[in-house]
Amino acid sequence: MFCRSVRTHALVRTKRGAVEAITWQAGAVDDVVIRASRPDDMPVVADLRWRWSVGEGGAEPAATPDDYRAAMAAFALEHPDTHRCVVAERDGAVLGMAWLGLVARPPTPDRPGRRLTADVQTVYVHPDLRGLGVAGRLVTALLDIADDLGAERTSVHSSVDGERLYRRLGFGDARLLLQRPPED
Repeated sequence: MFCRSVRTHALVRTKRGAVEAITWQAGAVDDVVIRASRPDDMPVVADLRWRWSVGEGGAEPAATPDDYRAAMAAFALEHPDTHRCVVAERDGAVLGMAWLGLVARPPTPDRPGRRLTADVQTVYVHPDLRGLGVAGRLVTALLDIADDLGAERTSVHSSVDGERLYRRLGFGDARLLLQRPPED
């Protein structure tokens, strides 16, 4: 397995519900494909999130794994206009995921048309693929979707481990981006 630059394709749903192809290019592990998720991926996406939160993070689950899978599938079906998921697939197995949350904003006098911001969410790569650039490819795919949709800005609430990746992909500090409750 070696890294090279490849062109990757995915299908995304537009604001009007049409499906269109998008393309992005990034360094790649030859046998890992980054693509838009499909409804039948959601149980595996849920299992990855479960592994991350419960298995690696020690969270106490409030649902059974089956109930959580159903909740993840329902979430994806109920939010196609506000959330996009991309997955990393190797040999037919989904081993990574990343979500993009989209928020419509009110028009302004200088921008009376559609306004949109985006938020990178829930980026996770199975331990077998960590350190191979897969997280960067997942985030790059989300950034391309955000750009294609005309997002004014894309934010991320990074973990300490992910901060270097996000900065390398062009994220920086925003002095007046505040949150409630504050973390510090």
